[in-house]
Amino acid sequence: MPEITINLEELASRYGCKLNGDPTVLISKVSSLEDANSSSISFLSNDKYKSFLKDTNAGAVILRSKDLDNCPTAALIAEEPYLVFARIASYFDRVKNFEMGCHPSAIIEDSSEVPATCSIQGGAYIGKDVKLGESVFIGANAVVTSNSSIGDNSWIGPGVMILNQSNIGLRAIIHSGAVIGADGFGFSEDETSQWVKVPQSGSVRIGNDVEIGANTTIDRGTMKDTQIHDGVKLDNLIQIAHNVVIGEHTAIAASTSIAGSSVIGKYCKISGQVGITGHIEIADHTTLTARTTVMKSIKESGMYSSNLFPHQKFSIWQKNVAIFRSLSKLKSIISSIKIKEDNESDT
Repeated sequence: MPEITINLEELASRYGCKLNGDPTVLISKVSSLEDANSSSISFLSNDKYKSFLKDTNAGAVILRSKDLDNCPTAALIAEEPYLVFARIASYFDRVKNFEMGCHPSAIIEDSSEVPATCSIQGGAYIGKDVKLGESVFIGANAVVTSNSSIGDNSWIGPGVMILNQSNIGLRAIIHSGAVIGADGFGFSEDETSQWVKVPQSGSVRIGNDVEIGANTTIDRGTMKDTQIHDGVKLDNLIQIAHNVVIGEHTAIAASTSIAGSSVIGKYCKISGQVGITGHIEIADHTTLTARTTVMKSIKESGMYSSNLFPHQKFSIWQKNVAIFRSLSKLKSIISSIKIKEDNESDT
């Protein structure tokens, strides 16, 4: 595969940066400050790594103007260096520059639509009436079952399962081991306390520019579809239950679980190991810090936290939470009593 190169003048123009240094320097890859060489571009956005700047061998560094004096090489000056780095890294990303065609061991049903620009790796299965867009990559041993569809320029990693008529939008990235469209956890308890399965007849609809991490699971809806809207970013090991809706450009970190039929707003930031109970709504632009437990709807955007207590009997936990929620009020009452006592002792 030929090497991709671009000069600094073009990079600066393309990504809206001010260039300091030789505009003809050729860049062919992105690297960390420590590992860079003369054909690399790196970045500095966190002051913790300033010590690496003065000794870097990078051909260029993306940084803020305040760090320019310490830079020994050419620089692209930006207000948000990490954002510019992400965009330049995407330019060099070769993950979609794959060889077109189907591996002999792949199984592709005759009724499926697989353009010649796609790449189907060994052991993959493409079911009946599946529709793939242009330049779709399907990794080794991935499975796409009947009547599912995947949009143009999507990348489906090895071992991914796309099941039960799931619909994937344009430019999706789905990492290894993810399962899209398995049955939701739907059961009804009968009079003998045994569980009766509720058939899951919905599917999963995923918008454009969505990325889904390794071993994340998104269950199909019970009757209506589970929906992941445009621009959503999901980390590894996330559980999205049936009928959940996640709004545009929400980002969710690893090991978070969202129970059935909850609706997450747009532009939310949900940290790791968050638990969200079912049948609630979370407002747009809400941030949840790590290990927060959400048990009722959040109607006003803002930053929310919880989970200060270690595990304890539920009845005790309920009492402690009730007291904790009133701490500010209790503090005011105690302060008033203290002031009154102090005044009485002075007389």
